[in-house]
Amino acid sequence: MNLRIGGILLCRYRNESQYGDCRRIVSAIMVAVLGLCAVAASPLILSAQSPSLANSSISGSAERSSSQAALGSLPADSLPADKLPADKLPADSLPADKLPRHLWNFGRGSDKNFDDWPDAWQRRVGRRYPKYVKVAIAAKNPAAQQQLLAIDTMVIREWPRLRKHFKGLPVLPPSLADAMVDRYLKIELDGGLVMTQSPPVKTSHVYQYRFSVRVMTQGLRHDRARAEFVFVDDNGDEVETHLTESVTGTTAWTELVLDRIRAPRSATGVFVRLIVEGAEDGLEDIRGEIGFDDISIEPFPQLQLVTDHPMGIHPVGNPVDAAATVLGLPSGATQVLFRLMDVDGHEITRQLSDIPNVVAVDGAQTQAGLRGASKPSGSRGMQVHWKLPDLEPGFYRVMASLQGRNLRTLATETTFAVIDPAIGQSNQGSFGWTLFESGRDMPPRELAGWLAPLGVNWVKIPCWIEPNDTATADRILDASSRLQDVGIQTIGVLDVPPESQVPLFDIRGRRDVVASQLFRDSRVWQPLLEPVMTRLTLKVKMWQLGGNQDYSFLDRSHLQESIAEIATGLQGYGQPIEVAICWPWTERDLLPSETSWNAVQRSSEPELTADELDEYLRLEELQGSRNGPRTWVVVEPIEQSRYGRNDRILDLAKRMAVVRKHRVQAAFVSQPRDPERGLLTADGRPEEMLLPWRTTSLMIGNLRQMGSLRLRSKAENIVFAGADRAVVMLWSPKPCEELIYLGDAVQVVDIWGRRQPLELAEVEGQLAHRVKIGPRPIFITGADPALLAFRMSVEVEQEQVDSLLGQTQPVDVTFTNPTREGLGGSLSVLAPEHWSFNEPSIPWELQAGKSTTLQFNLVLGNSAKVGKYEVPLRFEHQAIPAKKFTVYRELTVGPIGLRIETETRLLAGNQLRVEIEMTNDSGVTQAYDCMLFPQGGRQYQRRFITVKPGETVRREFYWDDAESLLGSTMLLRAGEQDGKRILNYEIPVRR
Repeated sequence: MNLRIGGILLCRYRNESQYGDCRRIVSAIMVAVLGLCAVAASPLILSAQSPSLANSSISGSAERSSSQAALGSLPADSLPADKLPADKLPADSLPADKLPRHLWNFGRGSDKNFDDWPDAWQRRVGRRYPKYVKVAIAAKNPAAQQQLLAIDTMVIREWPRLRKHFKGLPVLPPSLADAMVDRYLKIELDGGLVMTQSPPVKTSHVYQYRFSVRVMTQGLRHDRARAEFVFVDDNGDEVETHLTESVTGTTAWTELVLDRIRAPRSATGVFVRLIVEGAEDGLEDIRGEIGFDDISIEPFPQLQLVTDHPMGIHPVGNPVDAAATVLGLPSGATQVLFRLMDVDGHEITRQLSDIPNVVAVDGAQTQAGLRGASKPSGSRGMQVHWKLPDLEPGFYRVMASLQGRNLRTLATETTFAVIDPAIGQSNQGSFGWTLFESGRDMPPRELAGWLAPLGVNWVKIPCWIEPNDTATADRILDASSRLQDVGIQTIGVLDVPPESQVPLFDIRGRRDVVASQLFRDSRVWQPLLEPVMTRLTLKVKMWQLGGNQDYSFLDRSHLQESIAEIATGLQGYGQPIEVAICWPWTERDLLPSETSWNAVQRSSEPELTADELDEYLRLEELQGSRNGPRTWVVVEPIEQSRYGRNDRILDLAKRMAVVRKHRVQAAFVSQPRDPERGLLTADGRPEEMLLPWRTTSLMIGNLRQMGSLRLRSKAENIVFAGADRAVVMLWSPKPCEELIYLGDAVQVVDIWGRRQPLELAEVEGQLAHRVKIGPRPIFITGADPALLAFRMSVEVEQEQVDSLLGQTQPVDVTFTNPTREGLGGSLSVLAPEHWSFNEPSIPWELQAGKSTTLQFNLVLGNSAKVGKYEVPLRFEHQAIPAKKFTVYRELTVGPIGLRIETETRLLAGNQLRVEIEMTNDSGVTQAYDCMLFPQGGRQYQRRFITVKPGETVRREFYWDDAESLLGSTMLLRAGEQDGKRILNYEIPVRR
């Protein structure tokens, strides 16, 4: 209310000053100032009545109670920090429902010494961070600030008189300008970069945090503005950094938020770093303005949820334990609700666990004496455990939420995968990952034990480390050894050097931190890499220069000689090595004589489709030779924000299948943790695409693509085979069923890694497996490789036989013995209706690897119809026991050189029109006597049709009472004049 009075009085001042009645205005302002004095004595009232001023007071209070934790260090060219105020109230000792929000709004509470610089903040000053770039606290409305300052001056003049009448007033009056002016941190660009940072705020791992900052930009072309929230430990060392988005161009005030950030266990403080950085090409703005305001650090109670395997991978048959840890337990919380969801979001089961006996322990709320709950050792929270029911292989989500009265929603979830270690073969495959930075920090034993069951056969590890970082080098060396022990090949990546080494290179901007620039001057990179390579080449033999999309060598002159010199320089430190570089698909393939590297990493943006990848690899094999560099490719999921799950799964499986068709040594997921394309979440737990990738890798990783089966269901499929095993991958846009015999010990494995035996059914006296196929690929494993190869070899030489009724026509069946032994048996052709064969069964014998052709004589009966037929070819192999199976091939019956198309349509007046169109593709005129017979005993209609070479002729037939004919089938019988053909066509009647 008092601030509202001040605003009203300010308006009156603006109006009445025109008349010079200053004494009356000053008297009115005095009332407002006295109100401000009263408010200053009661912060709670101020908080309730004036949000803007309340924030200012909270900001000042929070700054006065800043943590004594050491400030994260800036570079040596920074200005020294002011002495930090003493800590008054640790965050983890406050009641969970009254957690303080720390706010820098750059009001008077942030600048108590009136120097237009936020108290205790630091600014980096150096070569690229010039001091002449103006950074200061400024008013958003300078004109209003001047008016309020004028009022403050008038109040000060009258203040001694007021103090005589009102005892207890302060020496100086509170400032309207300080209370009412909205200020921010203003940066005026002048061709340099800016980095400033706040004093630290005390944090605790008990809470999760919401970080926010408001940013405004004007006239930026090259520069970008962003904020970083940096956790530090007791020693002031930076533990973890979280970056906001970058803002450029001209942007109105925009709030950037980082939500649900968990403080690392070793962190004791967090500070904000405000950054203005130039473009990647090194260009910087010489004019423009950036504003930062309302920087908020807000703690919340934390609900953590994990399973008992840290990476969320659980072998089938092992019980899964989910643990919800409540930190900073909010008042009113009485229960934890667990829910288990399958991959499609359907709830499997749930459990509600009570949280009784909540007590305070070391200043934090916890609980004791709860069945299924425990206080973790060394933590300030409590845990509630849930033993999940036995689960089949698959991808799962488990959710947990706090329940209780007057409780804001606090919920979390985590993912896990249950895997079947027995599916597929995990060694000697073609698929791998480029490990994220933290992957090399995982204990080597855990790393190998985690990756091997996931079907990872290749691993790229970033290896450019500090020369004196022997601990990391030892971990990489140990990890490489353990990975190789489980059959995983290791590749070292020399991508981005440590941050401390970047200034040693002649690089203008971050955009130039690429392999061709880093390896340009051997006098710079050789001393940095010598200690690293000397140690790591003991185990790591293959090295990639640059990241998977680093094409910087593309434009380098004398490339062949340059790579040879780099390889020689690198392997001079230890054991002989091999070198790989990256090359985009869209650029010309280099001939083997133009290369000096051992492997080439191929990729493109956007990702190639399966058909495009197939074509590029085919062209590469045609242009190159087996003596050229080995091929690596990037194959990772497409974006989840643009495509549905089934589309992503099928696309990934098809591209992985293409890899096994060509001479590709390895295919990599370049960023397993990428939120759009990755296989893992940001904290390394399974994403929904992990199991499809794993299943495909294990099923086909060391098999060669052999072709496809022609199936009756028309389902798409790819056959993969090796020396002693074969796998069939099947999918169909629409669900369908296939009956086929593929061997005695076959199983089906779905894309989630679930195994089950195939149901057997008897079809025409033979056993066949019933296979249900849908849009998600499935894999048939345990199939007989020889049987698959034999099926694919069967061909009917004739695609079409003429419609010569009662005459003999040859039908030739060709097949191959794919085994290494002689093979014999018999072949029978099961004739469709109105067909007959003079020799329905023919015996045969074949030597290993040989082919043969058996000829059958076909006679079409007078009622045989024109169309496409499925012809069953029944084989019996003379084995113990005998193998009987049927292969289906299509054969078309129809006049060669003549195409007939028909159409029916319901017309007005309940009349039916039947249209017949004949196209003559032969070189002679053809004439037919056409009779159309309807069902129901109606009279047939007759037309004579003559069609010249290359001509199309249409004829129409009409019937009344069309409704009675709908759904029936008409018979078109066309007899060739002066010829031997009689054509029987069935025409279904439709609207």
